[in-house]
Amino acid sequence: MAGAGRHPDRLTADSLFAGLESPVVVACSGGPDSLALLALAAEAGLGPVAVHVDHGSRPGSAAEASVVAGFAERLGTGFAAETVVVPPGPNFEARAREARYAALERAREQLGATAVLVGHSRDDQAETVLLNVLRGAGVPGLAGMPARRGMIVRPLLDVPRADLAAVCARLGLCPLDDPMNSDSIHRRVWLRREVIPALEAGASRDLRAVLARQAAVARADSDLLDALAAELLARAAEGAAAATGAHGAMEATGVRRMGAAPGGEGLDAAVLAGAPEALARRAVRLWLGPPPPDAGHVEDVLGVVRGGRRAAELPGGVVISRSGGRLHRWLDRDRGEVPTTAQTIPIELPGTASGFGVELVSWVERAAPVRWPDGRWTAVVDADVVGGRAVLRAAGRGERFVPLGLGGHKLVSDALAEAGVPARDRAGHPILADPDGSPLWVLGYRIDDRVRVSPGTRRFLWLTVEAGGPG
Repeated sequence: MAGAGRHPDRLTADSLFAGLESPVVVACSGGPDSLALLALAAEAGLGPVAVHVDHGSRPGSAAEASVVAGFAERLGTGFAAETVVVPPGPNFEARAREARYAALERAREQLGATAVLVGHSRDDQAETVLLNVLRGAGVPGLAGMPARRGMIVRPLLDVPRADLAAVCARLGLCPLDDPMNSDSIHRRVWLRREVIPALEAGASRDLRAVLARQAAVARADSDLLDALAAELLARAAEGAAAATGAHGAMEATGVRRMGAAPGGEGLDAAVLAGAPEALARRAVRLWLGPPPPDAGHVEDVLGVVRGGRRAAELPGGVVISRSGGRLHRWLDRDRGEVPTTAQTIPIELPGTASGFGVELVSWVERAAPVRWPDGRWTAVVDADVVGGRAVLRAAGRGERFVPLGLGGHKLVSDALAEAGVPARDRAGHPILADPDGSPLWVLGYRIDDRVRVSPGTRRFLWLTVEAGGPG
């Protein structure tokens, strides 16, 4: 392996694949990183099976499976193809990733493999850390991607992307090129092509290496905090289970008890309140998630823990209450798991805000987009027409707006039905509105015609949403 790249010591079987046993699944898109991983795993004698997952995200993607099959045959490895259907919703990349990992796990079980290897490089780790910084994701975000989580193994997190391209060149392999990797409309690509090079030029150092080292340190810290938080939750659950008395008066009509985990009797609030604040916050995150809850919701729950408030209402009709010194998690049937239109989250434009299961990020550019987004989960509007303030709220029943290009009013519920949103979710679907309540953007569908970009537009406000929020 001495000729594999600029840093051959990083690409030895002992350093990359320690502790792994044959056979393994290698997630292989045909790109340089995953293709190099497949070749390295084959040279290490791990009996890899290349698994290609087609998301159907672009024309011709299904044909790429046959190209990967050809690579596998040339390298003497096994091959399998998986096709997934990505459900509708915000942040296609996140939903595609979830579907991809589910498909890879199915393949691993069917093949009897010991692990699923994915080709994330040191560069990917650096980009992930910066993306998490932009989201305000805290210590877990600074930790980036773990080298191993369950059956998912990332052997290349210490290897520069250029070294992996060198592996492909040495073997005479011509990797596939994903056009998404050169489109700066995606934030990861924007970081890769514009932000990181600018920061490296200003700092005169290899920022990717710095961020990867920082992620390794933060990962150790984050794992320790998670372990301590899990112990704290266990003690809080034991304390609640030991408490005497009835389950409380919250079994009233219209309210249903949710299974509290850990512990069917909720959590001992005093145990949580007596813990260091950072540890209590981490424990509440573990209790409420996954997915990671909004930082504001965590603080609301901590208010209940400390006795500063009687209850906290969370998205989806979830209520956190305290009775008899115990913390309980409930599902309020009367709220129907649907936020009301009275619940609004103020937003500064440009800026970032989270709520209703999404995170919204906005920024202003002076030039028109080179490539226009489709307007569903990323949109561009006239910044001066929209103004500097807005609210994120749930869609109201019977609410109407004027979709871009339609020329007339349309029920928001009809627009959401057209976008594939299930009927049970339409009343709680988030929309962006001006402070007076008029819709600006029905997320997942289209902007309102009055905020469209015109020939006179001088400032272009970009709006994008992703599933989840800081945490």
